[in-house]
Amino acid sequence: MLIISQNARNYDIPFPNNTILRINLAWVNNLSELKELLKKNHEYSIFLDLPVGRIKPPNNKYTLAELIPIISDHKNIKYFAVSNIEKKLDLDVYVKIIPKDITIIPKIESPQGITNIEEITASIPSSD
Repeated sequence: MLIISQNARNYDIPFPNNTILRINLAWVNNLSELKELLKKNHEYSIFLDLPVGRIKPPNNKYTLAELIPIISDHKNIKYFAVSNIEKKLDLDVYVKIIPKDITIIPKIESPQGITNIEEITASIPSSD
């Protein structure tokens, strides 16, 4: 699996057809920009990265209520990453609302997350 930043598309670099583009929502200024990125990159599978608990800039924030209609309208979104997952409970809201055809990726970034890794990964409704 090859995952690259969508920003790499700004440099006339050829990518294999199975390349997955990562869109980090921390760097997306507004939802219109997100929609434009998804439209521009419709031929690629998308790894959408939601920075939860980010304190360093940029620190754009979007609610799940704002994101779900966009996610549902763009079938090329195949992965949804969530930062700072420390326990199963942190992931539950995403498991309930993210469409089932999207693989949820919990980003485990703390000692507590490592301690709870089995509980966290067991709660992901995917075999990927």
